Amino acid sequence: MILTKTATVVLATDSPEPSGVGRHMLTLAAALAGDRTAPAPRLLFPDHAAGRALVAEAASRGLRADAVPPQGWPAALAGAALVHVHAGIGWEGHGLVAAARKAGAAVVRTEHLPWLVTCPHQHAEYAAMVEGVDAVITVSRAAAHGWRRVLATMPGPRLPMTCIPNGIEPPKPCPQGGLPPWPQRPGAPVILCVARFTRQKNHRTLIAALARLRRRHPRAHLALVGTGPEEAAIRARVARLGLTRAVDFLGDRRDVPALMAAADVVVLPSDFEGLPLVVLESMALGTPVVATRIGGVVEALGPEHPWLVAPGDARALAAALSDALDDGAQRVKTGLAQRARFDDFYTATRMGGDTARLYAAVLRGRPRTDDMTTRLGFIGAGGIAHRHFGVLEQMDDVRIVAVADPDLPRAEDAARRFGAQAFADHAAMLGSVELDAVYICVPPFAHGDAERACIARGLPFFVEKPLSLDLALAEEIAAEVERAGLITAVGYHWRYLDTVDEARAVLANNPAQLMTGFWLDQTPPPQWWWREDASGGQVVEQATHIIDLARFLSGDVTEVFALATHRDRADFDGLTVPTATTATLRFASGTIANLSATCLLRWNHRVGLHVFADALAMEITDHDIMIDVGQGRPVRKAQGDPVWREDRDFIDAVQGRENRIRCPYAEALETHRVALAVSKSAQTGALVTMEVLRSNPQPFFRQASA
Repeated sequence: MILTKTATVVLATDSPEPSGVGRHMLTLAAALAGDRTAPAPRLLFPDHAAGRALVAEAASRGLRADAVPPQGWPAALAGAALVHVHAGIGWEGHGLVAAARKAGAAVVRTEHLPWLVTCPHQHAEYAAMVEGVDAVITVSRAAAHGWRRVLATMPGPRLPMTCIPNGIEPPKPCPQGGLPPWPQRPGAPVILCVARFTRQKNHRTLIAALARLRRRHPRAHLALVGTGPEEAAIRARVARLGLTRAVDFLGDRRDVPALMAAADVVVLPSDFEGLPLVVLESMALGTPVVATRIGGVVEALGPEHPWLVAPGDARALAAALSDALDDGAQRVKTGLAQRARFDDFYTATRMGGDTARLYAAVLRGRPRTDDMTTRLGFIGAGGIAHRHFGVLEQMDDVRIVAVADPDLPRAEDAARRFGAQAFADHAAMLGSVELDAVYICVPPFAHGDAERACIARGLPFFVEKPLSLDLALAEEIAAEVERAGLITAVGYHWRYLDTVDEARAVLANNPAQLMTGFWLDQTPPPQWWWREDASGGQVVEQATHIIDLARFLSGDVTEVFALATHRDRADFDGLTVPTATTATLRFASGTIANLSATCLLRWNHRVGLHVFADALAMEITDHDIMIDVGQGRPVRKAQGDPVWREDRDFIDAVQGRENRIRCPYAEALETHRVALAVSKSAQTGALVTMEVLRSNPQPFFRQASA
């Protein structure tokens, strides 16, 4: 079955408090109804006061909707081709999924919040439920990373997952029914908070921040829209802090856009969110937002937004509110930036179109279509980037949509190849284009800013080696990646050679005792490579592949001693890198190794690793393997493309499939430490002792925990 105008699509929720979820469903239904290629959906809400109110609002907008009693869901879902279940939180919607599947419908499920399930029983219930789902949607990319990690642990086949960020129709800031925005406060700055009174929204911190704020802005007023279980406690807190005359409790209002337009700032102090609609409404209206630096909020506003603070920090929230009220020009600038960002990424039309394409893909039995691909950006458009271009353009579930390079014509040439956008710097690219992941292909001296920018946006990234010339910087990035839980990969593609798989299998029961590595080659043409302060030298920039292979076969290095020499060359003006280096390495496993590198040749002479064990000699290059056990020297050619394999594993991990990445950033950092230790030992003439880590070879990839 395919998606047609006659297909029956149902949007349903059984949430007991479907406030934001319900509004999202109404917006999505209206967007689908306005799309001539998509079916007009039917909306189903629980038969309680909030659900019936949503039914009435749907009717006023010309949408079909019904309130369903607890036992009425099977009958209500009968005949549906596709049921789109909207879950306010991870433990909601299980019964709807079961009823929809029993009715023979395809099932799509939207998770409106990050993964919050901690109870093992609820985790098991979710795993059982999700077996009946055809695809999962998250409403923000920040939330998607968490859900992908969770879904990867679930039994059964990989569940298709797509991030479709929330979208809204631009609100009209006209009060309905002549309601005044709020009690008149002539000349007083007004801060508006639109949120249910629940612990998640953290009104407690907001009230504490207001008390601090009024020391600097004694006339500041706070208008609170909403109701909820925490309202009485918040009223009591306001009274206890002597803020009764400074806070207006407005209850539920139908004129929220008018309130936003009249406010000086909108504030959202939540502890966690998916992609909050109140932020999108403020963006569309150009009213500046002060909010907590969490998940979808940062994604919506952008990491450079001036007024983002840590959750639960009343002092920081007060300071941000004070800054916003003090700087009218910055408020105007921020409001304009918010509106532009809304127009680019968060319209209802975009959300409806993306959702309709996913429906069609699910009903065709394909989780993805050409328009539901992984969107990639490239930072750097040099030779190694083109190596990845050639691989990625073969994948039908990947699209390169943006390329950034300081050499703009080079970026433009690459972008034309893919119909992508070109930029002269990565900040402009990341601020303008919606991406799922980024490839960082820059020279050694240029690392740092690009990785930090990706981390700030929660974007998975693939980075080409070496990681950086500054070990402290690489360690800092590794720590930030770990805190953010980001998917990363580093281009040590030798790990993906099938010949290396064979070598590891042979060495599993007969470990290496001696290894000899070579990188005996010519001097590459880029002039930045000739300078040690730009490339790090041949060991750091090239022979690092051999060091990484040795670690992959024999574990971690404990001691390094190296010598280097330099010879001036008339045809390489400005050459400062060592022209020959030799190093001896000791491994925690007991293996010893030596490494030789030179760039004095005019041709590629030898690049590879020789491995010796009990009655075994092995020679590995990037295109073949020779295993000698005293019966001749049989050579086998490598099969397949290791760069294709490393790119495919990275894309699969980004898409939520099993994470089989063989060299994430933290693992690459350990290889990089050894390469830098070789350079340090060669400069100082001293033995460098490394931290003892693992004596066994590294696993092929990180297995998902059960």
